Amino acid sequence: MFSYGFLKKVVGTFSRILYPFKLIGKDKVKDGPCVLVGNHYRIWDIVHMAFTTKEQVHFITKKELYKNKFLAYLCEKVEAIPVSRDGNDAAAIMSALRYLKKGEKISMFPEGTRNRTKEELLPLKGGAALFAIKARVPVYPVMCLRKSRLFRRTKIVVGDAIDLSGFYGTRMSAEDYSAAEEIIRNAMLSTKREGIVRYGSKKERAKIGV
Repeated sequence: MFSYGFLKKVVGTFSRILYPFKLIGKDKVKDGPCVLVGNHYRIWDIVHMAFTTKEQVHFITKKELYKNKFLAYLCEKVEAIPVSRDGNDAAAIMSALRYLKKGEKISMFPEGTRNRTKEELLPLKGGAALFAIKARVPVYPVMCLRKSRLFRRTKIVVGDAIDLSGFYGTRMSAEDYSAAEEIIRNAMLSTKREGIVRYGSKKERAKIGV
């Protein structure tokens, strides 16, 4: 009944009213397959990913959402990819890779859960590097400069493509994937910090010593 485009418009409009945001740098996200990664504060963060592109984005979501019939219905309509919290989900991995190899986009929050701490970024659970390397696609960081607040605009910055081509065609070990994930983590942090320097408030800049 509802298409991805229709749901994106409706949910996006609702989100912009409650948690308005300004998306900066979305032109960096090129057509074709890629992995979008971001920091995670609220469920509305998925909207930021969707609005980086006119193309459909397949969201990697936790299986627990499917316990709610309405959320399960929405997830199925937007062709989300359910994954277990432990990350050991072969079906989810294959589904994500299948979309990427078809030329489509996926998005995920590699922290694995919403960040309710004062840390800039929680430890990454992994997965983004595996998808990007196996499908040979770029990764784009999509970073909230601060936790979104009701009726207050938040700036979202899209960083430069993260190139993991140095890992293509190699026999990857656990250590290699960890190294690739660290590259992604550093790029996410750099995107956020550079965004705060350029677009953040005086208070936000003071927090990082600028």
